[in-house]
Amino acid sequence: MAITERDRRDLFNTLENALGSEPADKLMELLPNEPADQLVTRTDMHSFGGELRGEMAELRAEMAELRAEMAELRAELRSDMAELRTELRGEMLDLRVHLQRLVVAGMGANAVAVVTALMT
Repeated sequence: MAITERDRRDLFNTLENALGSEPADKLMELLPNEPADQLVTRTDMHSFGGELRGEMAELRAEMAELRAEMAELRAELRSDMAELRTELRGEMLDLRVHLQRLVVAGMGANAVAVVTALMT
């Protein structure tokens, strides 16, 4: 049964005559002014709650997947960093050996130059 605006006005007038203006105003404020088919029912709320719980469960599952992926990425990054550190140490060692050879060669060249200068 749809309540029209006229029905609401008649109800207000009856309430105003019986209770007075202020109580009638307060009571009318408490009554919904929307058509009954547009009001949310308990069934609607329970249905919405169920949908919301389902969506929350999906989000929790996705978060768990993201955490697992992040853990994998973290492990990969650590492994890559360790590998790069090892490669860098090896390259630094190679450079050190090369530098030592250059220093020894320079010292040898200087010694030959000194000996040559002294012999002449």
